[in-house]
Amino acid sequence: MSSLVRLAERAARPRIERATARYLSSLALQPARASRRSADALLANLGASPGPKVCLGEADWGSPVSLPLEELVKACGIMTGGMGAGKTMAACLVLDAVIARLPEMRSLAFGVLDAKGELFDRALLLLGRRLDALNGHAREELRKRIVVIDFSARHAITPYNILARWPYTEPDFFLTSRLETLKELLPTDGKLSLRGAVVLRNALALLSEAGLPLTYIGELLSSGPLRAKLVARSKNPYAREFFEGRMDQEGKQTIAALRARMDSLFASDGVRLALSGSTAPDFRRLQNEGAIVLVNCAGASITRGVRMLLQGLVLSDIRQAIFARPNQPPVSYLWLADEAQNFFLTRQQQENMADVLTMGRSFGSFFCFLCQNLTTAIPDSRILETLHTNIRWSLTLRGTPRDAQFLRAALPVSGRRQRPSANPYAEPSLYSPEEERSLLLDGVAHLPDRTGYLWLKTRSAEAIRIKTRALELPEGEDYRQAVETLREEPTIGDRMSLGEYERMIEERDRAWREPGETSDLAERLTRRYREEQLAWQG
Repeated sequence: MSSLVRLAERAARPRIERATARYLSSLALQPARASRRSADALLANLGASPGPKVCLGEADWGSPVSLPLEELVKACGIMTGGMGAGKTMAACLVLDAVIARLPEMRSLAFGVLDAKGELFDRALLLLGRRLDALNGHAREELRKRIVVIDFSARHAITPYNILARWPYTEPDFFLTSRLETLKELLPTDGKLSLRGAVVLRNALALLSEAGLPLTYIGELLSSGPLRAKLVARSKNPYAREFFEGRMDQEGKQTIAALRARMDSLFASDGVRLALSGSTAPDFRRLQNEGAIVLVNCAGASITRGVRMLLQGLVLSDIRQAIFARPNQPPVSYLWLADEAQNFFLTRQQQENMADVLTMGRSFGSFFCFLCQNLTTAIPDSRILETLHTNIRWSLTLRGTPRDAQFLRAALPVSGRRQRPSANPYAEPSLYSPEEERSLLLDGVAHLPDRTGYLWLKTRSAEAIRIKTRALELPEGEDYRQAVETLREEPTIGDRMSLGEYERMIEERDRAWREPGETSDLAERLTRRYREEQLAWQG
């Protein structure tokens, strides 16, 4: 080989080495680039599809994440993450996209069931802002579609008589369902005794048949005249036989224990007022008509046990209403349920949710569950498997790796992540894909706020790491004042003012109470308690 050729080779060697290094580096990045190309193609395809969209934010590499609303509304999904991770804000992005198209859009609607109050407040604020932007017929149409059920409100009341039977079910089934919910979730330390459950079932039967609310149960158990009126008008042979022949055989301790459990429900003025009504919301009609339903079970004076009971009762009503809807209805309905771990506390609730997850799609109703940790809330692995099998999308924000375990196989891996080495002269080695997934799964515990993995199960085998966008809302005192104004405004949400509501109750009570009896529940309970206390002491 001539010296000229050797010289040329020596001169070209650095350039060849650089080109070789670039080529090898590009090969190493091919898995990550292929994953990104696949995600970009999916996002572009979804963004170009017809119909309304919701912009959730952007992918790690900057691509916008804009999805068809139907992708999230007409499917069950979950949003998980610890406190402050951004679940509520992400849910509000979906709500805001729907609200911005109201009242013109009638094929999609939503409801909120909240046991914490934050999602309820923000949804109400978004609706109030939309109402302010409308005028004339459009504003009035949207206002009529909004239904607010706020158990903490004391000046704007929605009647919620939990003994008002669903119009699409049999009396015995309704009573059994109510009894099971009350037995399992009554806010007390111990379970209701068998004798107490028998008394409660017959009391519920009498009150429900007469159209009276649960707030009458104390008078029913202690007032002979009221009990005689109800028994005389009842057509239920079992309830009549019990109160005519067996009620007097029940011990005072059983009756007192049952009354104490019932009275614990009425410590909050808002709860007492709502439960004192004569009617209850018809969730079947509301879903079929595309109403926007906001339910708040939280409040400063509502204990955790009462919150869970109210949430369980409303959930039971929603579940029955879903299966009373026609197949493939014209309105697709999404229920956003915050603190969703409370929906799986009892065996009955787990079975109800399993029914909704497996069959709700046929009736056009879907659930989006928001919670910090589902794995610890659902000890039954079969129910947890049913949940993960039937969701079509998930957004996993900062949380525990155990709770994100279902996402493991969908985590996007590069295949080129190097192992750390203490020896600088050792040849670099790479993590296996499975090891890299384990590292990503552990990293879920340290994700920044509003950052997480979006997995569209039916669209892709891989999740996409995204950062959700911020929604502009008032802050601080401005936020509090705006929410409080809307919460206590009876003209919004198909509610009644306190004065109008009390007049309605007074008119109903006159037909059942003895002349001169007061309609104030707290005063009646205090008087009855003192009477029984004197009797016990005697």
